Formats: sequence, C-alpha cells, structure tokens
Amino acid sequence: MDFFQHQEQAKKRTILLVFLYGLAVVLLVAAVYILVAFCIVPNGGNPFDPVILFGTVGGVLLLVLGGSCYKISELSSGGGRAIAESLGGRAISPSTYQPAERRLYNVVEEMALAAGVPVPTVYIMDNEPGINAFAAGFSPREAVIGVNRGTVDLLTRDELQGVIAHEFSHILNGDMRMNLRLIGILFGLQILTVVGYYAMRLGSVSGNNRNRKSGGSGTIIIVLIGLGVMILGYVGMFFSAIIKAAISRQREFLADASAVQFTRNPDGIAGALKKIGCPNIGSAVSNKHAAEASHLFFGNVCSMFSFGNMFATHPDLTTRIRRIDPHFDGRFPKQIEPVHIMDEIKPQERKYNGTEFSDKQERLNNLSNDLSNNLLDNLLNNSIENIGNINPEKILIAGLLLQSIPDDIADAAREPLTAKATFYAILLDADETIRQQQFGILSVSETPFIVRQTQQIFQHLQELADNTKIPLAQRIMVSLRQLTLTQYNYFSEIVNKLIAADQKMSLLEYTLKAILLRDLDVHFGIAKPISVRYSTLDSVRQPVIAVLSFLAYSGHTDKNETQKAFEAAKQELGFTDLMLCDTDCTVLRFDQSLRILAETLPTLKKRIFTALMICIRYDGKITVKEGELIRAIAAMLAIPMPDWNEAG
Repeated sequence: MDFFQHQEQAKKRTILLVFLYGLAVVLLVAAVYILVAFCIVPNGGNPFDPVILFGTVGGVLLLVLGGSCYKISELSSGGGRAIAESLGGRAISPSTYQPAERRLYNVVEEMALAAGVPVPTVYIMDNEPGINAFAAGFSPREAVIGVNRGTVDLLTRDELQGVIAHEFSHILNGDMRMNLRLIGILFGLQILTVVGYYAMRLGSVSGNNRNRKSGGSGTIIIVLIGLGVMILGYVGMFFSAIIKAAISRQREFLADASAVQFTRNPDGIAGALKKIGCPNIGSAVSNKHAAEASHLFFGNVCSMFSFGNMFATHPDLTTRIRRIDPHFDGRFPKQIEPVHIMDEIKPQERKYNGTEFSDKQERLNNLSNDLSNNLLDNLLNNSIENIGNINPEKILIAGLLLQSIPDDIADAAREPLTAKATFYAILLDADETIRQQQFGILSVSETPFIVRQTQQIFQHLQELADNTKIPLAQRIMVSLRQLTLTQYNYFSEIVNKLIAADQKMSLLEYTLKAILLRDLDVHFGIAKPISVRYSTLDSVRQPVIAVLSFLAYSGHTDKNETQKAFEAAKQELGFTDLMLCDTDCTVLRFDQSLRILAETLPTLKKRIFTALMICIRYDGKITVKEGELIRAIAAMLAIPMPDWNEAG
C-alpha cells in the first residue's frame, strides 16, 4: 500500500468513526429519554409531551455535538502542540546539547529528512518515568513527537529509533488527523458525566435551600436525573472505549510493521516493547489528560481504561512482540538500567574538527555515489510506490547530510535569530551585483549582528554541496517556529524582498518558499491547512494542463521532445487539451495551479502526480532542474519526498 492509499484508508477510517459516533449518539439520546420518562411518569408527567420529547432529544444532541465541536475547535487551534503541552510536554530546543535530548533530536531529524517531511517539534514529558511516545498533529507539516522521560533514558539508540519510526508511520499514514478528531468526538460522548455531576449538585443545593413541602419532589427529580445522566455518561465512556478499540488497534500493528520496514532492524522496536514489559518500567502516563489521548501513544497508558483486551486501544505486548520476533518466549526483563548515553551517541554525532569534517564529507560523497543509481532508478521507475516509505539507506544518507554541515552553520541553524541569518545566506545570489543589492536590503531591514552573521554563513555555504541546502533549510524550520508572529511576519517580508532582488524567482527559491514559508504560515495561523475541495479531474483540468506544460518546457529543450513529454502525460489522464504557450508558463501560474492541485482527494492527487512524473522522466533522465521541480511539487502538494538531489 502506497502513501496515497494510506491517506485514502485514513479517510475511510474517519467515515467509520463518524458512523460509530452517530450510532453512539442515537443510543445515548434514547437512553436519556428513557431515563427522563422513568422519572416523570410516576409524578404524573407525559413522556410524549412534545416539549419533553424535543427538549430531551435537543438537549442531549446540543450537549454531545456541542461538546465534540468545542473540543475539535480547541484542538484545531493548537494542533499537536496543544496535545503535547496538555500532557506535560516540554519542547526540546534544537540547540540542546544535553546528551539524551541531543540523541533523541538527532534520531527525529534524520527520520524526517529520510521521509521528506518537516522536522517535527519534539517534546519530553519529564515527569513520566515509563517508556512511551506519541505523534500528534493535523498534518505532517505541523506534527509533533512526544516521548516519556523513560524513553530517552532507558532505550538504546536502536530501540529509540524503532519507537520513533513507529511514530513516523502514524505521521505518514494519515493517522494523526483522525486521532485528534477522535479525541474531540469522544469528548462529546463523555460530557454527559460532567453534566450529570453538576445536575446532582444543583439538586442537592436546591434541596437544602428550599422548603421540603413546596419543592421536595422537584429536587428529587433533578437529583435522580443528574445521577442517571452521570451514569449514562459512563456508558458514553464505554462507547468511547469501543470506538477507540475499533479504530486504533490494527493501526498499531501496521505502525510496528512499518517501523521494522523503515529501519530493517526488528530488534530495535522489539527491544523497546520488551522493556515496557519490565514490571518496574511499563508505559503508564500519569498526566490527567492521558486517558483521552490514550490511542495516540506507543503503548498502553493505563490498563484500567482498557476494559479487558476486547476494548484495549493497543494489542497486548506479547502479541505485538511475537509479530516482530516469532521466537519470543514471553519472558520480560526483571530489571532495566539506564543506558550510558555517551556510549550510545554515534561517533559522527559528536563535535568534529576540520580534519574530521573532511573525512565525513568524503564518506558522504562516497556513499552518495554508491547509492545514487539506485535512488535514480526509484525516481524513474517506482517513484509513486516509494513515496512515504523510509529505508535504512535513506536514513543513513539523511544523517550524513546533516552531519556534513559544519558546526558553526549547524549551531546557527538551531537558534531563532541566527536561523534567520542562515536562511538569508541560502537565498543570496551567486551574482555579486545582485548579492550586493540583497545585502543592501538586509542592511536597511536587519540588525548589524544579523547582517554580519549572514555574511559569515554565506562564506561557509560556498564550501558545501548544493544537496545540503534543502536539508539545512528543513533544520532551520524548527528554530523559526520559536519566533513571535510579529518577528515572523517581518522575516517573511525580508525573504520576499531578497527573492525579488533579481526580479525573478529561481526554482530553488520557489522550492525553499514552498517547503519553509508555507508550513510556517500555517504554524503561525496566517494560512489554513490544506483541505480537500476537488474530487474530479474535470474540476482541476486547467491547473493540471498548466503544470504539465510548465514541466514539459522546463525538462526539454527540443520542441518535439517537449511535445512528446506533454502528450505522454496527458494521455495518462485521458485529456485532449493542447499544451500552453511557453510565454504562459510562468512560475506564478505554476504556483497558483499547484495550490489548487494540493486540495484534491488523495487518490486523485496520485493520478495527477503520476502524470507529472511521466512528463518529467519521459526522456529517461532527471536533471538538476527537474529534481528541483520534483521537490517543489512534492512540497506544494504535501507529498513526503526526500529532499537530497542525487539525480543530478
């Protein structure tokens, strides 16, 4: 199953969730109505009175649906970050040099680059000694990963990588959005418990303050209804457990299998699961919000909410381990000692001097040369199937690419202010005349410190290969999220001025904007996350033709080859439209068209992307320019794709 199929499956699970939710709401409404009838009939009331009937049904629907909408709205405004903070998470600074945190951040950063998604913000729950982790967010562009303190202290690097790979499976497979919706929806089912509790208190207070002869009967009814509603609220919690189990359990099996596929190291994730089984370790999370987010986690957060294995959000540990390690004998370790972090940190993750950096760059070049043919073949022949998939080779290259960045540049990328300078340096033009114009813009707009930092970083960037610029920009993103909204708005204005200095936009500049600024616009609430608006090819025919025409002209200089590439891609979609004139194929039109195509159904997006790749690879090769186009398209369409340029 490829990335697009996983996205489609996620939509189907959402439909199942809505169906189960609707069924639970109907049952709750019926139960509350029966309760009301039971309370009022003995007192001479008519349960079929329209006021009682519609009041009961409307009141329950208002509470349940209103509670769900409120919670979903609350989560939408904060996304994964709100979940992580509500669970007691502390965001790790990209500049951290605390060994355990540095190791964790390195693992997450490598995995993100290998997957072709933005680096998630990483949180540690310092007060949770067990082993657990979660991924949360409405899209890979604004995902967060959170881990318990025990996860970083007790797991080896291989085990930690297995857990992080499991969470990246949830990010890539579209599970996160559904999981957050599940929290909001189930909150509505459980809100009756709160309402019933306060109704009981109201009845009790009213009974104490009134004359029993005049108001005793009404007070008793209020208390009884409150008690009944509270009990039905627990029934709602029961329904919640059923829905969680129906939606979540099989996703954990898939994520475990994906973690093995990504790392090709079953001992990693199996070792983490075995350590969870240690009697004095476990995976419990003590935070008061853990129960409502239990389905987000790597392991069970509290067994009391499982209602037995039938309603557990996670399969039992032994079953999960045996699916990975069939020879597991069912015995868990009796004692786990903290790992020695410095022994676990790979040598290339420690500080490097100049000589070691040269060796490291040479290793990267050698490995890249060895694997470039395989990666090119994947792009040419299996690009669709490999989207959203990670393998150890990609992780290794990602790690080496990140480690090939000199320490001073890497350090600058980890702090918000110097991260701005690093991005400015990446945008500086190779032409000295234009570059001087850009420095003039910076001198007027930025502080002398930022200008000096930009100059220094630009000099160092000249020593780096072009394929490190995109990974460096991705590393910067996490730091730029720490800016205030005002600071970010000012920064983006300067970026646009730097790009416009030569009165044109290169593909690299466009790609950097697509990867970085669009995601940050969503993070800061300036832009809305991508939503589905188009479900048929005819509804996006003109944008598709515009993008195909742009690609055909960009990848071929021969007029006949250009036309043949366009025709081959057009045939894939069954179109009969003519190719646009080259003068109509501007970067602006290309951008506007991609923004529309980003809002198509996953299955439709797959067909479109397949046609785009046919156009690009028609001549059997992928140029540097075409590689940049692939990255730009993937970024705009929210398709995960590694960002190193091996095809050139």
